[in-house]
Amino acid sequence: MKRLYWTSPDVLELEVTVATAGDCAVTTEPVLFHPDEGGQPADLGAIGPANVLNVEIVDGQVVHRLDQPLTDGKYFARVDRERRIHTAAHHTAQHILSGIAEQRYGLKTTGVHIGLERCTVDFDQKVEWETMVALETAALEIVMRDLPVETAFNEAGVRVRDDFKPIESEVVRVVKIADCDKSACCGAHVASTGRIGTIRVCDVETKKQGTRDSYLAGAKALEYGQLETNTLRRLRQLASCSTAELPSLYEKALSQTKEQAKEVTRLWSQALPSLVASAQVVEIDSSPVGVQVTEMPPQLVAKLAGMTAEAHGAAVVVSGTRIAINSQTLDAGALLKKIQESLGGKGGGSPKAANGSLGRTTTVDELVAILKNSD
Repeated sequence: MKRLYWTSPDVLELEVTVATAGDCAVTTEPVLFHPDEGGQPADLGAIGPANVLNVEIVDGQVVHRLDQPLTDGKYFARVDRERRIHTAAHHTAQHILSGIAEQRYGLKTTGVHIGLERCTVDFDQKVEWETMVALETAALEIVMRDLPVETAFNEAGVRVRDDFKPIESEVVRVVKIADCDKSACCGAHVASTGRIGTIRVCDVETKKQGTRDSYLAGAKALEYGQLETNTLRRLRQLASCSTAELPSLYEKALSQTKEQAKEVTRLWSQALPSLVASAQVVEIDSSPVGVQVTEMPPQLVAKLAGMTAEAHGAAVVVSGTRIAINSQTLDAGALLKKIQESLGGKGGGSPKAANGSLGRTTTVDELVAILKNSD
């Protein structure tokens, strides 16, 4: 089984010999399509008149899942170029990031995901953003040097990067990028680092005891950079400031917003007694229930329900789609269920207190009608 995606990554169209491997499934010789393995999505494309829906390893064979059956014979195969360029460039970029991270910062790679929208590489230690910026710069230098990405087989002392154990296999394929990286790998790569175009580290986040690095390469990295540039440009226009000034201005605005929110909550707290007094009272099973619908801070809805229940025995308070019920005389949970049967939503509670959300906004008159309506 000759895997051309290992040794000739630029060959994306070729006549292959097809052998049936099941219903709408075939093997080919040579193998042009990369299967779904090693954290890299499978190649797609076509073999003769059939579209390739997936490629996977089955009992050591590369099996192509098709949208229609093919008989044994020779067919012209064509790999989806855009998809291959994306996956190969990102997989090669991961080798560069992992190689530099290990050599310069002692970071071991513990996991890899090559996604169609964003890719990740996991490291075994906590990593500061400044280190990732330096890693990104060093990775771009490797790209600009346009180093060959070489394939070798059965070299001694090679390990699998994500588990650091010796490889037990008859054929071990090794990917080498000059002095940057050398590791066993089953994926498809670009022929040289310059083919990647660029590498962009997008974010870092804590993952267990280590760090997850999100990155993009090639056209996806360019798209991401353009989005960030356009966003920053719009923010600069709105704030009439430079990019460097944006963080401090945002922090100031956020602080002011928090202070304003506190003041709004304080003023609403002072208004709660008047809202208790203005609640519409309805008799339900000979028990008065205060009903109030108003726009107010969500954290005060349950408090208003409690105060209204103290005044009337039971209370139903709604703000937007948030609902809180408090009762000393009726089953609050049953009242909530009755209301949600008419208005939708979710939530629950006990006979004393219940809260949740409604499927839509409502009015005092509608709530009163629902509460008065007997089963």
